[in-house]
Amino acid sequence: MGIIKATRKQYSQEEPNSLASLKQAYSVLSQDNEFIDEVLSCYSVKTDEQSMKGPLLIGNVKQLLADISELDQQTDKIDAIVNLKNIHLDKVLENEHVLFNIHGIQEAELIKRLKADHLTVESRYSARTDILEYYNLSKFASFLHTNNMDSYARQIWETLRTSAIQDKKCMARLIYHKEEEKYYIRAITSANGYKRYGINFSVLVILLALNEYVKNRQEHVFIESYEIDDSRITMSIQFDKRIRLDEDMYLTLNLSLENDEIRQSSVILNAEFRVVYKKDEEESDIFIKPTNYLKEHGAYSQDMLTYSHGVNVKTAISRVSELPKMIDKYIEQVSKDAVAIKSIKEPKLVQEFIQQKIKNARKDEFVGYKPEIIKKLASMEVNSVFELFELLRKVEELFGDDIKSKNFWREKLYEALIKRGKEDK
Repeated sequence: MGIIKATRKQYSQEEPNSLASLKQAYSVLSQDNEFIDEVLSCYSVKTDEQSMKGPLLIGNVKQLLADISELDQQTDKIDAIVNLKNIHLDKVLENEHVLFNIHGIQEAELIKRLKADHLTVESRYSARTDILEYYNLSKFASFLHTNNMDSYARQIWETLRTSAIQDKKCMARLIYHKEEEKYYIRAITSANGYKRYGINFSVLVILLALNEYVKNRQEHVFIESYEIDDSRITMSIQFDKRIRLDEDMYLTLNLSLENDEIRQSSVILNAEFRVVYKKDEEESDIFIKPTNYLKEHGAYSQDMLTYSHGVNVKTAISRVSELPKMIDKYIEQVSKDAVAIKSIKEPKLVQEFIQQKIKNARKDEFVGYKPEIIKKLASMEVNSVFELFELLRKVEELFGDDIKSKNFWREKLYEALIKRGKEDK
């Protein structure tokens, strides 16, 4: 459950007048972005009026910037260094949230805002577990709450807290909801070496990297979809270029960006592919997402590109600068894999394999779809790869604009189709 309602957008193509200038991107993405100058320097972007007039050659970016700006105006994000012993357990709430009282705040700006050196905050995301699990108390606190014994939870917490290492410092990641006039705690992280690579930072870095790629390769790209709230963004960027596999099948690339401000991995970039299969005069298409990427020396990586909150800005941008090479490399990898799809001899077995995968799925955001998916998968008999494509395409329509569930589904398709295709080859 987020602190503010997520914004979701889905596009089938680039909208008219949807480009933005560097100045517009700078105006929005410099907010809550302490590394803005370093990012611009790494990309040799100047902030004078003439330089800022240049466009970002990425379709639909104007609306993304507008939505980020609107969300940013609803909250203030604040990081405060506190002693863990100064975080007091107040109350375990319904829905697994917790009220904490934080004492001994030292940040002058926050004290000025609060007119005090303490505040009460409600947990969201990982904060409850981050704090309680330092003492392995999270599950036990839930048990005590269920049995109406919150007072015991507080007594145990105070005993553990006061006997803890006195100088155990952490960073409390706070957010202030302006309309509610209320503070929340999103997470606690290390007090040392933590870089605030938030949504605005990651979006700016990827937009500037892609802008360079588009200019150098004469490509055409646009933002196909995104979901964004106070702490997370998932975004898909579509490349128009067709990668021909044979006369009946081609691929197009989608680049997906994920940034969760409260997870250790700040930015994750992956590739997704639209596979278009033509039979006679008809076309059908599905999306697949690789579940691992071949790196150097035969090793595999779960993600195409990622960097944590611990690396410095130059290292983070250096990794993103490898994007053009990675895109070419994984287009080649997936092209070789995807050709095998047409070798599937018994599509019915693939259908059954996917049904079993869905039955075993445990991802929280995906579980609610399982009955509909299983029903849809059983609704049609498939006797050819083309019919299998048609069925799988109809299943994806069940997710609407739920990007996370689509991504999970696409990973399962990659596993099922490529594995079966290679076995039947």
